[in-house]
Amino acid sequence: MAVGVFSAIFGLVTVVPWTLIDAQWLLRGLLLLCFAGNLVPYLRSGLVLGMERLEWFLFNLLAVGPLGMGLLLWANFVFHGTVTVTEHAVYSTAVRGGFLYYELADGFLAEHPFALAVPWSQATEMGNHLRITTADGLFGVPVLVRKEPYRAVRLR
Repeated sequence: MAVGVFSAIFGLVTVVPWTLIDAQWLLRGLLLLCFAGNLVPYLRSGLVLGMERLEWFLFNLLAVGPLGMGLLLWANFVFHGTVTVTEHAVYSTAVRGGFLYYELADGFLAEHPFALAVPWSQATEMGNHLRITTADGLFGVPVLVRKEPYRAVRLR
């Protein structure tokens, strides 16, 4: 069960900001995977493994659900389709809680603020434009493959 809890924390820090899905649908998927194991008859699964009913419930809640959700999110991210590269002007940046947040002039990815966050320790290059690479994931959920800040040169 500890592996499931740590995989959920690891997934929240790593792959969830790259997955462009609404938080409500992400939570619904996690809850579905947490309670789907309880739909399997207890006599054929939990009792055979030597678990009490409460142990079986907690095992599904804390191990199967987070681990399954993490595997699905990683598979969606790693096995993505063709990439699309777009370039956007940076409207403003803000540092909050150790992260550098970009706000784009055209409002691209405004509904996914964690997708445009970079840890302050990794923000080595600043620019007035952001090159964003997105793709459709394995399950059709769009993913953010790469974001690169760069300084656009103005010609007079």
